[in-house]
Parts: sequence; structure tokens; C-alpha cells
Amino acid sequence: MSSFRTAFRALVVGVAGLAFFACGSSKLTPQTGSETHFLSACMESCGSGTDCVCGACTRTCSDDADCAAFASSAACVSLTARVAEGRCSAEDPPSVCDVSCLDAGDCAALGAGFDCVSGYCRRGTAQATAGEPAACTLSAVPGSSIAIIGDSVLQLSSFTADFEQAATAAGVLADGDHVRDYSSYLNSVLAGGGFGIMNQWTKARADGPVHLVIMDGGATDVLNAPCGTAPAPDCPAILAAAAGAEALLAAYAADGVAQVIYAFYSDPSDDATNASLKASLDVMRPLIQNACGRAALPCHFLDLRPSFTGHPDYLGPDGIVWSEAGAITSSNDILGVLVDRCAAW
Repeated sequence: MSSFRTAFRALVVGVAGLAFFACGSSKLTPQTGSETHFLSACMESCGSGTDCVCGACTRTCSDDADCAAFASSAACVSLTARVAEGRCSAEDPPSVCDVSCLDAGDCAALGAGFDCVSGYCRRGTAQATAGEPAACTLSAVPGSSIAIIGDSVLQLSSFTADFEQAATAAGVLADGDHVRDYSSYLNSVLAGGGFGIMNQWTKARADGPVHLVIMDGGATDVLNAPCGTAPAPDCPAILAAAAGAEALLAAYAADGVAQVIYAFYSDPSDDATNASLKASLDVMRPLIQNACGRAALPCHFLDLRPSFTGHPDYLGPDGIVWSEAGAITSSNDILGVLVDRCAAW
């Protein structure tokens, strides 16, 4: 067993795509009729009592009471924090009635056909859209405004140095400037506790303001409390990790962070010893994406699997931590999101 895997497993802790309707045009026929079709996909029109806002049938609101007639779980939710908000029409209202979720079960009370999509309940299937990249002028930002938060995948690889090199070449960092790296194989449990990732954020916050957080997280939770090779969505370690991600994102927002790029793991190697980890990450991935989608600040979820598929050389000896090639690829992918979404400005 390599030192990388040993580092991941060293802790003994307690169990503690954008297929987003909002702000993307649906390819479905508009829903019409006497029903409201609340949170169904739409193109231009909806039933009585709702309007098509950012691709979903809903209505503008000023407080939760305005939404009570739709569902007991409906609330008045700001569009501002959502990554997709920038792809909405300039005429769209700042707040609409919506139902947040972490998994499809949170949407069951709304009726049949609802799923949890990037943190909000939606019915129907919409054409995924990446939208138009936000327009911004690239310029060098202080490295001190960017914090790296995460586990051994970041700390024990060359990621930070590779990211700094790529960001400098792109003009995002000035020559010789450095980001703030708090990643740790020790304090790497999303669920919190004595070895929680929150400890990294506590230190980062004490060191000064942060504009952008670049992070990963979740693997240590299921390595220390395995969910098996066929985990259920209610595996305690997975649920605790998802709840920890929500708490961490809430802390970022409360502490003034402007944006987050959450890079979620590529598949580990096909080594039999990684089978449980892969299965758990497959279940955890949509939960983390949904937590990211409903966060109170723009959270850009990046699935690294497409870039790593067919490249076993992107992983190190343990099949988890990135090799030099994997770290470079991840750096470029994350920098691409940063620039496309103007996350550093």
C-alpha cells in the first residue's frame, strides 16, 4: 500500500453538469393549461399563476409567504447566488418561488417526475446548456485572494505549483505571486470534527479575506468509513460528507467569499482496492453537485472525469492522487472555469 493511500487512511474519525434548468432554454414544448405546472420546464409560457423564469415555471416573490400556495417546502429564493443566473434574461426577477433539494427524495412531495437538479427540484428533461461565458477583462489578481482547500489529492500532488504556473501564463497571477494553499491530508474530512476540512477554512479566514476558493473534498470521509461496493444513497458517511459540504459552503458565504470552484474527483484506478471508493464517489457526486448548486454564493461544480477518462497515467501509484500529468490537466480545467466564469474578478 503506497504512502498516498496510507495518508488517506491514517485518520480514525467518527462517521460524522450542468444539466440545470435555471437560466437555460428547454427543448420541451411549453406547458400550458389551467394548472400552474410549478417548477416544470418551460420555453416561453406556463399555466395560470406562474411565468417562465430562467427555464422553469414559477413566479416572482418577496418572501416565503408568496410561495406557500405552491408547496409547503416552497420558499422565496434569490437567483443571484446561482451560477446559471448570468444566463437569465436581464428582465428576470431577483427572487422566485423554488424548492431546494439535496436528492430526489426532497422533491417527492411535489409529485411524480421531479428530480433534484443542481440543488433545485425540477420536472421534465431539459437540454443541457453551458450558456454564454461571462464577459470580463483578464487581469492579474492578488494570489492572496485565492485559497486552495482540500485533501491529499491536492496536497500530495503538484497541483498548486502547476496551477500557479498556468495562471501566471494566462495573466491571472503576476510573476512570482502565489495563492494560499491550505490543503491537507490530515484535516480533510468534509463531515467535520477534529480532522475536518473546516479547520483549513478557519485558518484561511484568520489569515485574511478570500475572494475565490478552489477545492475538492469527500474522499477521505468514505475511505475512513467505507460504504461498500454497492452503497446506498443513505450511507451515513456519504450523507455526512454532503452535509459537511453544505456547512462549508455556508461558512464561505458568511465570511465574504465571492465564488467557489468545486473540483470533484476523477474515477480512481480500477484496482480492486478502490472499488468501494469509486462506488461511494459515484453516489456522493450528485449530492455534492446539488449542495454546490443551492449554495448562497456562486459555486462552480467541475466534474474531472471527462478529462481523465482513458488516461490512467493521470493517477499516481495509489490510483487516487494525481500524477504530474493529472495535476497539470486538473490545473488547466480549473483555470478554464475560473476564466470562463470570471471567478477571480
